[in-house]
Amino acid sequence: KVSVSDGENEEVLTGKSSNDYFPPYVYTTARLMGEAGKTYELKVEYSGRTVTAKTTIPDPVPLEWIKVVRAEEEGSADIIAGLKDDPDARNHYKFFTKVMNEDSSYVSSFMGLIDDSVLSDGVNEIMIQRGMPQMFGYEDISNTFKDDSFVLIRFSTMDEVSYAYWEDYEDIASLSRNPFFPVSRKIRSNVEGGLGYWAGYGSSYYRISIADSLKVR
Repeated sequence: KVSVSDGENEEVLTGKSSNDYFPPYVYTTARLMGEAGKTYELKVEYSGRTVTAKTTIPDPVPLEWIKVVRAEEEGSADIIAGLKDDPDARNHYKFFTKVMNEDSSYVSSFMGLIDDSVLSDGVNEIMIQRGMPQMFGYEDISNTFKDDSFVLIRFSTMDEVSYAYWEDYEDIASLSRNPFFPVSRKIRSNVEGGLGYWAGYGSSYYRISIADSLKVR
């Protein structure tokens, strides 16, 4: 039994198969939608065992602009975004990308995690790199985007606990295969009594046609 509560309402989720994810199974509901500023508690009950987790959804932050530039790799392009951070707030950001007709769901952008402590005043230029789906059957792919691609971008804010999970995840994903910089620590998690993470995102969404953007330039 999987349920989610926003402090006022609690919904029992419905499980179903989905080949868009691995493992190919998800729990969903149409009755409870995420809202910025609220806290959401997850509870999983199975065979006398209970696992819980809690997360918040921060307000989304829009990007100032997005541009596409020619990459060094032939037939491909880079996507660059302008981000203006609020210096009076503590923010954590993350990019996700989805290439239409190639990715089944949003993928964690490579090196797309940002702590606002490294950002300067004004508008910061951030490279949005393509990530690799963490599913079997995928070979290493370029972090650039092909000229004929349509790219969906999800730019998300998250709380500090969710940021800690992604920070550990990206360290392991980036460095664990490097014999000179091995990473073997456990990933920090907000799940009590189990493994994984439970994260709420305040997200802004963008759709980019690489070919059309390059023509404009």
